[in-house]
This record gives sequence, C-alpha cells and structure tokens, in this order.
Amino acid sequence: MEQADFIHLVRLSEQACESDAKSYRRSVWLFAVLGYAFIVGLAAVAAALLGFVWSTYHQHGFRAGLAWMAFAAAALLWVCVRALVTRFDEPEGFRLDRNDAPELFKAISRIRRAVKGPKIDVVLIDDRFNASIMQRPRFGLFGHTSYLTIGWPMLCALEPRRLLAVIAHEYGHLRGDHGKFSAWVYRTRMAWWRVYTAYHGDQSPVSWLLRRFFDWYIPRFNARTFALAREDEYEADRIAAKLCSPEIVGQAWNEIEVKTRWHDEEYWKDVWRRAFKQEKPEPMPHADMRRKLKRQPDEAFAQEAMRLALQRLPSYDDTHPVARDRLAALGVKPGIPQWSTRSSVQLLGDTAKRVAAHFDGLWWERVRRDWGRHREHLQRCMERIQALKARSSQLSADEWVDWADCFEALSSDDSTLLYEHALNVDPNHALALRRLGEARARSLHPQALDTLDRLQAHHPQHGYAACSIALELLDRLQHAGQDITTPVRRHWRERREHFDKLEQQAWQAFLQEDPCEHTTAPQWSDAERRRIVDELIRTPEVKAAWISGKNLSAMPHRPYLVLFVELAKRDESLAREVSERLMQRLSSFNGRLLVTVAGVFVKERDLDATGAQSIYRRQGK
Repeated sequence: MEQADFIHLVRLSEQACESDAKSYRRSVWLFAVLGYAFIVGLAAVAAALLGFVWSTYHQHGFRAGLAWMAFAAAALLWVCVRALVTRFDEPEGFRLDRNDAPELFKAISRIRRAVKGPKIDVVLIDDRFNASIMQRPRFGLFGHTSYLTIGWPMLCALEPRRLLAVIAHEYGHLRGDHGKFSAWVYRTRMAWWRVYTAYHGDQSPVSWLLRRFFDWYIPRFNARTFALAREDEYEADRIAAKLCSPEIVGQAWNEIEVKTRWHDEEYWKDVWRRAFKQEKPEPMPHADMRRKLKRQPDEAFAQEAMRLALQRLPSYDDTHPVARDRLAALGVKPGIPQWSTRSSVQLLGDTAKRVAAHFDGLWWERVRRDWGRHREHLQRCMERIQALKARSSQLSADEWVDWADCFEALSSDDSTLLYEHALNVDPNHALALRRLGEARARSLHPQALDTLDRLQAHHPQHGYAACSIALELLDRLQHAGQDITTPVRRHWRERREHFDKLEQQAWQAFLQEDPCEHTTAPQWSDAERRRIVDELIRTPEVKAAWISGKNLSAMPHRPYLVLFVELAKRDESLAREVSERLMQRLSSFNGRLLVTVAGVFVKERDLDATGAQSIYRRQGK
C-alpha cells in the first residue's frame, strides 16, 4: 500500500472515532475477525480436502494425484494452525518476585486496585530507558500472561512518584472493557505481523497465498486501528493523571524527554571515552547510573532537548502522541521540569545492587572485545594528535578536521578552535564550516549565522542543514530576548525551501533505488570510517555491518553510502528504531547515509550480491 493511501485510511479512522466511537470500535472488531475468518476458512478448505482424499482413497484405492492433493491440503492445514497459535517471545530482563522488592510490589498493587486492572503476573527490569506492559498469549491468542517491564535507567533517573505515574500510564492500557479490547487489538496486530514475517521468505504456494492476503490486510488493519491506539495513549495518560495528578505526570514526561536524550547521547559516549585510560570501566556503567542519572542535566542541554521534543510533529509511523499534544491534553505547560531529587532505585532495596551487577555482567560479556578494540582506536587517536601537533604549522584543512575528529573521540571539551584553524587554511572547507556552524549555533556564538551563510553559499549539499540550523538558532535567539527581524527570518526560510526541494529530489532518487543495486566502493575518509565504526560499537543491538557506495546523479559532489546492519534480534520495530537512531547520530556525515537492516528490510542473498565491504562484527567473549 502506498504511504498516501495509508495516511488517507488513518484519517478516515480518526474521523470515524471522533464522530461515533462505538460504531468505530465495532468496525475494528469486525475487521479483526476478518483476519481470523480467512485463516479459519483456509483451514476448513484444507480439512475438507483431506476428508475428500480419505473418502476417495477408501472407495477407489491409491492414486498419485490423491497423494499430491493430500500433501497440499496437509501443508495448508499446518500453516493455518501455526498462524492461529503464533508464539510470542517472552520479554527479557531481570525477574523480580515480591520478596526482592516489596515496596515496588505494594505500589503496583495500589495502582492495580485503583485502575481495576488485571493482575501483573511477571515484573521485569530491563536495560532500556522505558517502561511497558505486555500481554503474552498462553494458548495461541486465547488467554494471556501480563508482564510489566521497567527500565533500569528509568529507575535511576526518576523519583518514585514520577516512576509510579509512568507505571499507572502503562496499567491504564489494561483498564476495563475498553482497555481489554485495545490490548486484544494490539496482540492481534502483533500476531498477524509475526505470521507475515514467518512466511515472508518462504516460496511455497501456500505461503504465497498467505503473503498475498496479509500484504492487503495488515496495512489496512493497522490504519483502521491507528486512531484506537493513539486515543488509548491519551486515555492511559488521563488515568495516570487521575491517580497521581496531571502535574506529576507532566513533570515525569518532561524529565523523561530530557534524560532519555542525555542517556542515549551523552552518558554512553562518556562511558566509551573511558576506554582510553581504563582496560575495564570502573565503576561499571549500570552501577554508575544510580549516581549519574540522578544528577541535574546541563541547563543548555536540557533546553535544547525540550525544544527538539516540542518541535516533533505527529507522525503516522508512531501511535504515541508527540510531547506538545500529550502535555496539552494533560493541561500542563511544557518546559524544563523540576528535577527528581532522588531515584526510584530505593524501591528495589538491597536487590538494586544485584540488578546493576546483572546488567553490567551481561554488558561486559557482550562488549569486552569491542572495548579493547575501542581502546586501541582511542590510543591511535592520541598518537595521531601527537603527530599532527608536532607539525601544526604545516597542516592542511583536512588534517585539522582529522585532529578535531580524534579530539572529539577522546573528550567532550570544545573543539571549535581546531575547525577555525582548518578554515584559516581553506576558508570554504565543507566539513569544517558545517562542524563550526553547528558548534557556534549551539553556543549562540555571534558569528554563527555568518558561518552557516558561507556553508550554504559554497556547498549546496549542506545547504538544507545550514538553513535548518540557522532557523533553529533564530528561534533560540528570539526566545533569549533578541530582536530577530522578519527579513532575516524570511531569507533563511526561503533558502531552506529552495534546498528542501533539491534534497527531496535527491533523497527520493536515493530511496527509489534498491539499496542492493548499482553499488560501488564507498567514497569516505578514514575519519568518517572511524566515526561510523565507533558509533556501531556503541550500538549494542548491532551484530555486524557492511557498507557500499551508490552511483547517483542527484546533488553532484555528494557521496552516497548505504550502511547495512545485522541485529542480534530480528524484529521489525527494533530494526526501525535502530536504523533511525543511527541515521540521526550520523546525520552530519559529509554525504547522505542510508541505514537498512539485513534480514528484515534487505534479504541476505541480495546483500551478498552487492559486494558490500564488511566494516564491523561484534565479538563475543
């Protein structure tokens, strides 16, 4: 289904939900039943064929045609049975019982009584900055086990009343009959997707038949249930606000927005920098989170994180409301929250040390060899800096940028002076202008706009980025009280619209090309290779990676790269999350980088045919 058609169906479902919610839910239920009816109908056809074969065999004896018909009918029946009893993986994490954390279980029980929800069968702690409730079917799709999963980073970052507000939100998804219906729809969506992926690579006629049906059915089912899923998020917020107050829920979401970004972008980067001096990190990172995530983030970072969160627009790729809409529905003003003064780790009592040690043990087992490789990389960066420093009066602009890359790998200190040196040698060096423009914009430097103006004037491939950074800078300057004239803002907006058209044309040309076709050797520098590999090392979900270049005529002088990654776990939602995260973190790459996931979005045999270069493979013990 085309994206425009999907969006049209989503909007129709939103209108139906607003005009007649009861009728809308009935239509969702009927469309969900259609999927089951198709599978059951196929199973009935298969059973009838088997009955016909058996009857014919008894009347006329064995015939070769009957054997083939019996084989096909049995295969169809087996596929249908598997579809109806699709297994859901059990969530992973540190399993708690009541004796491990009595205070936490008492709080969960209070929330359950208030929400009048079902019993939580299993409470888990995992290593993500998140919390979730999942119902796993016990027998196919009938009966379920309820799992509550709380992220260790969230426990470390939020005070107890805010963490309990998050848990109340998750529990709100299971409230009453509406909650049960929404949970059933969610499980059905997951079940159909698992059936589809299970037979995606199977070339048998039976699997082809199922794929054809689900190619038609799944996008329409997801579009039809989109409004239900998003409204369910708002309802869960309302329930949490009723139990804990809108202010606490709003403060929790604001703090999560900032600290999640800090955890993802700064905390782990700082952990990996310690490899330069430490053969093994001490203290270990999950144990250290108890101290670090409780701290108040830097004010400039917090303001920027909230600004970016509030700029996000609603998307049809995600049923969760954006921050601005979520806070408006709660009646809470967006802004920097009053930070938690203590963490929720205290709810675990003495078990907290065991939880931290558990995740640190798993983490170290997974990254030990990568830590050694990264340590060697940082040591080479220091050696490179020393070599460049010895002849600093003779360096080229590329060498000054290389120095800055090595310096940033080792430290979070300001590196703008190195880019200024690069521009003294080559005033229009593309990467130096972009990096300096970004740094000056972050610090509200008075020459930031001049730097960005030079960047967009001399390097069209960076024009859209330069104009976007400039417009964000103007918003921040105006927020800080400076008078920004309309002509200045209009100039940058018009330039961005111009570059946006060029970027859209180039990006569409890039996306329309099969990532596995017309590949070439990648055009990148050693510094860019180090940066990409360094990011892959810090992305624990990635198991291996390959890279190739692309031959495209759009936006001359720009290199195009495709980064293929293989994940330790094959899951479409995880694949989308990881690919988007990597593209965001590598967004300042000199060219355009597309990240795709082998085994999910790209078939392994197609990847093999590209001849892509292997650039990374995570080591075991």
